[in-house]
Amino acid sequence: MTDNPNAEIQRLTEELNKARQELEEAKHSIKAKEVELRAILIQADEVSHTDALTFLSNRRQVINSLQKEVIRAERYKTSFSISMLDIDHFKKINDSYGHTVGDEVLIQLADMMREGVRESDMVGRYGGEEFLILLPNTELKKAGEQASRLCKLIRETDIDVGKKINITVSIGVAEYRHGEENWQKFLSRADMALYEAKNAGRDRWAVSE
Repeated sequence: MTDNPNAEIQRLTEELNKARQELEEAKHSIKAKEVELRAILIQADEVSHTDALTFLSNRRQVINSLQKEVIRAERYKTSFSISMLDIDHFKKINDSYGHTVGDEVLIQLADMMREGVRESDMVGRYGGEEFLILLPNTELKKAGEQASRLCKLIRETDIDVGKKINITVSIGVAEYRHGEENWQKFLSRADMALYEAKNAGRDRWAVSE
């Protein structure tokens, strides 16, 4: 304690104000770190659900969404269809042009599919050159119409990989059967319809009745 009480009070006040300022700065720093950590966690969650090449939903995410949509369709007795899409002769593309070109084909196809489906639909990369489209509140007829449009869009759109190449796709379509199947059987029917389309000559779609 100094002989001057006022000076001592002023010193203590300054120290208190400095401590308060440091506390506020620490609070802001912690808040900024929390925001940064939240952003990192959101990004990590997004990455875990996104296909690294096409930026579509990955297999895990699209299957998870399929399971949820089946539960919802069963509970509310709403229509629900899916389409399984596969690039025709994709191995030949990789063998002829290389895997880099094959990757670019997948990227550009993903862009076409985003444009060719409704906002309420979900497109995911199921694996390799296979894609799965979820069509909530959609009957088989409407799903087939979408599949037909996609086949036409892809057939008529050049893939630009430094040179123009064309691809076609085969699509298998199925509508969920309430009370008769689980999501695995539902998916299997779409897959069987896909192979029917391929066996019938490719560049077309088929339905699982």
